Amino acid sequence: MTGNRAMLPARPSQSLRFLLAIGCGLLAWLPLRAQEGGADWGAAHGVLFRIHSPLPGRKDSLLFGTIHIGTSAELGLDLQRVRSAIETQRVLVNEVDGQTSWEPRYDRYRFLAEGQHLATLIGGTEFIELITLLPEYNGSQLNRFKPWVAMTLLEEGAEQAPPRSIDRIVEDMARLHSLRLVHLETLEDQLAALDCTPAADYAVVLRQRLADPKALREETERSLAFYRDGNLPAWLADIDAMHGLDEHAQKAERHARECLLEHRNARWLEELDPLLRQGGCFVAVGAIHLTGKDGLLAGLARRGFSVTTQPW
Repeated sequence: MTGNRAMLPARPSQSLRFLLAIGCGLLAWLPLRAQEGGADWGAAHGVLFRIHSPLPGRKDSLLFGTIHIGTSAELGLDLQRVRSAIETQRVLVNEVDGQTSWEPRYDRYRFLAEGQHLATLIGGTEFIELITLLPEYNGSQLNRFKPWVAMTLLEEGAEQAPPRSIDRIVEDMARLHSLRLVHLETLEDQLAALDCTPAADYAVVLRQRLADPKALREETERSLAFYRDGNLPAWLADIDAMHGLDEHAQKAERHARECLLEHRNARWLEELDPLLRQGGCFVAVGAIHLTGKDGLLAGLARRGFSVTTQPW
């Protein structure tokens, strides 16, 4: 899952519990083609795309796939080039306002109900393993977290979080250059999507992931590599493989994916359509939302937009 530290309890310092070179040979220059049954999203490699409005005379927009972990160096991003791309646009469209204040009522999305304990949901042995993997939290803290929170922390790794995520850097750059800001959802919308799978169901996923923490670390490393290479289709395929999960856990993970990807993508397309028709937007959302038959690239192509990979 693509986690987001902005939504998590502060740490003593991947939004599915999925994480979340820009071009790839000649494919980098091929437009995303509308085909029978959808768009050729499998040919779309990169993390920056130019969106051409179907309305004549409108300015092109840029769609940038972000990831919520890693530094710019780890991700192969040149922040000056990111800044230059932002400066060419009039409007920043991103997932959520990074300056949203946390409200006590949001705690219900990350903490278990009174009387529930994470150790009970996943088992004592697995809970001890969780404490070992996340030493910056004590057992009492971890015992209150819902399984999705613990999973997100595991996927992002126990290391110190970077001072600012790429998402926050982009938003700060946009504010500095006086772009108008449009947010696709509220923080509460995002938390509700993360918390959409019942805790007892998602505990099965967490328990099975804790059985092989090395595999979880390897999955995170693969996610970073896919992002650096701009190979979003391969990243999605790796996520879809659900390595190490049995049928019960896969069912819970698929439900989480529907909430985090498919449902949000459908809502976002309704918001993005009129903005991108007018043009002049820099859209920054989690990269895994771009790819797949239900991804934003395919959805925009079906709505008449022309999409091409854009080198930095």
